[in-house]
Amino acid sequence: MKTKFLNLKDFVLVIVLSCLMIGIGYLIMLPFAANMQLLYFLEPGLIGLVNGIIYVLLIRKCPKVGTQFIIAVLYGTYMLIMGSVYAAVYFYILAIINELIMLKGGYEGKVRPAVPHVLMWCLNAMGSTLNLFLFRGSYVKIYMDLGMDEAAATTAVNQTAQFWCAPQNILISLCVTAVLCVVGYLLGVKMLSKHFKPAGVA
Repeated sequence: MKTKFLNLKDFVLVIVLSCLMIGIGYLIMLPFAANMQLLYFLEPGLIGLVNGIIYVLLIRKCPKVGTQFIIAVLYGTYMLIMGSVYAAVYFYILAIINELIMLKGGYEGKVRPAVPHVLMWCLNAMGSTLNLFLFRGSYVKIYMDLGMDEAAATTAVNQTAQFWCAPQNILISLCVTAVLCVVGYLLGVKMLSKHFKPAGVA
């Protein structure tokens, strides 16, 4: 009898595929790390594009309660390990939101399963922006701990915020990320029917 909750096999599979998505995201991020514009406007969407294929396979294999929670919690934990405490909290909150989105037959629909994937990488795109909106004082303190005086630290943070928090930049980043995530999801759906199912993977 099928259950709506993850069993041990499902749990392991979700963890493995979620870690694979994290690894792919890290590899895609590396070439963009030195370019703030590309890091903001393109990198999150490219991750969503490539990971959309894995995401579709994952939710096809494990369309159960707990799947969305694990995906976002693992990414949040990755952020925590990388030193981004605030980003980790954002993804822990998103884990609950995404799980709620998929309750009551969410995996049976055609549109709703794409929403958590889009939200995941849009939040990834907005991590630094949210931090600068909510915790700008913490960034000033970090610069001061590095030896800057308060005025210089404040100026440095404000200059960074001019880019990350500009409304037009936020809009561009979110739109590009959302579009690429949707394309990745649709590509995953297409590959599911043409390749994964015939190969017995899904």
